[in-house]
Amino acid sequence: MRARPFALLAAATAVATLALAAIALGAEARDGDTPLRLAQTDSPDRPSAPVRLIPPGSAEEPSAEPDKPPETDTPSAAAPEAEPPDGESVTATSLEVLDTASVGLIDSNEGGLGVALWQGSKRALIERLLARLPAKTRSASARKLAIRLLSTRAQAPRGESNGPDMLTSRVARLVELGAAEAASRLANQVPLDRAGESLSRSAVEALFLQHDNSGACQRVRDVARRSEDSYWQRAFAFCLLLSNEGARADIIVDVLAERGDEGAPFFPELVETLNGGETAVVESLPDPAGLDLAMMRAANVRLPADVLGSDRPAVLRSVAASPNAELELRLAAGERALVYGAIDGDRLNELYAAVQWDDDAHADPAKTAEGVWGPRGRALLLLSAAAADGAEAKARMLTHAFELARENGGYDVVAAASVPVLAALPQDPALAWFAPEAVSALLTAGRVEQAQAWLGLAESEAEPGTVAGEASSRLWAIGLLAAPDTTAAVDETALAAWRRSAYGGNAETARTAEVVALSLLEALGAKPSPGRWADLLAEGTPTRVAAPDIAWGRALQEASAAGRVGETVLIALLGLNGANGESPGAAAMRLVVESLRRVGLDSEARSLALETAVAHRL
Repeated sequence: MRARPFALLAAATAVATLALAAIALGAEARDGDTPLRLAQTDSPDRPSAPVRLIPPGSAEEPSAEPDKPPETDTPSAAAPEAEPPDGESVTATSLEVLDTASVGLIDSNEGGLGVALWQGSKRALIERLLARLPAKTRSASARKLAIRLLSTRAQAPRGESNGPDMLTSRVARLVELGAAEAASRLANQVPLDRAGESLSRSAVEALFLQHDNSGACQRVRDVARRSEDSYWQRAFAFCLLLSNEGARADIIVDVLAERGDEGAPFFPELVETLNGGETAVVESLPDPAGLDLAMMRAANVRLPADVLGSDRPAVLRSVAASPNAELELRLAAGERALVYGAIDGDRLNELYAAVQWDDDAHADPAKTAEGVWGPRGRALLLLSAAAADGAEAKARMLTHAFELARENGGYDVVAAASVPVLAALPQDPALAWFAPEAVSALLTAGRVEQAQAWLGLAESEAEPGTVAGEASSRLWAIGLLAAPDTTAAVDETALAAWRRSAYGGNAETARTAEVVALSLLEALGAKPSPGRWADLLAEGTPTRVAAPDIAWGRALQEASAAGRVGETVLIALLGLNGANGESPGAAAMRLVVESLRRVGLDSEARSLALETAVAHRL
């Protein structure tokens, strides 16, 4: 008698498994190579024929042809590099296409880091470091470099593989960085039949986070028919709902309930809502998956406030574009997504435009914004700057915005959101006074070339005793860091004038700023006058700061000295994790800048040095 309950449970489990397999196989038999019919996407509706839950190939139904893998543009070869770092020769100029670690989106002619990116590195180490690459950073330059690293088409590193799959890690990191489109394209470089579940899940999440339900469901169907993992079954049920096949989705809900699946406790309620039932209420969703957000968007279920708890750039980007979220939530998500580079200033300004104000608020925007500082206050100032009549008025309004942001927080948001307005301002001599503000904001946003144009304006208009001359003196350190050749000796007279102009009589602040400036300048090849470091030591008490991790610093130096480009970039990025909003110290940045220059990444090193200078208010 005791054996009977176990037998019944085993039978129920077997029936559940067969039901899920029949649903997936039935979809394959019905659709063949055609896409799922999604009622809630841009695909045209087509009537669906009756579907029987019978596996293909049975006596009652002919087998469907197997799905054909999509065409890919996986390269068979890449252009050879002109000269690898430190004179090392490239042992191979063609990529082994059988190794998925070699695939990529860009080569050296398209911004990639070269086919020899991983030459000299051990595969197991690279696999482990890729999996640890920071998923978010406040540094625009670091984010750009990370995306280029992850997207580069390069020969796979040598050695045994005993860590996370490289391609899977690269796609997952791109998704988390908010570069969902690049992640999708990279995942598609490998045929579906060679993509494991982890890679496929990252690819599907990227598509759901882009609000591309149709594209996601194509891959979901392929994996769900061979996987019993609850994520794939929930995703398949959602795709069935989008195809107006609610009855089949209900079967999956029942089967997952029998299994005791607790991966998404609100899943049955969302299915019911999408089936035309009562609107679900989700009270908490602190770490949502792309699938969760896609289902809630399709069901028009309000997102809870704690949806931003994970602080993931990909999630922030999706929430900012979700019509089923309150405007305040979308504004908060949009600002944080902008800081992490997941959206640009134009996208945030579109959200800002949705904020409603009384006419009185526009009479004195700066005063109104100060009283309600936050996303709404920043929105008022940025929109007022864009609408101001004339370049001078726009610059004045932006100056108010920058000053309030420095005092009350959110400077990086205002700087990045101001880029569209700054781009429209002419580099007019009448605006030379505005150059320091423009340079600071543009460098914070990672717009080095635009910042250099304003630096050129300040220098060309510099006259002793004038406002433009004062602006040029204040920008001396930034200008020297931005110069294409920074190998000359540091001019002591210009250095002293900079300290007076930028810091006045505040000797302690001036000393701290000079330490940072000279450290970065030396890393870029400049030569302070002999004895200057000793003078600074005698000038004040040494600042006590946390030293860089010794293992990180030595590993970075060893990799760069050996010319291992990809390994150097990976290790450098591991030390630039700005997730807590803290800028790396001057000692750490000096190591990074020196190491990147050593492997030939001079412009990237300069961009990071300039960002550091602005972060320390040089």
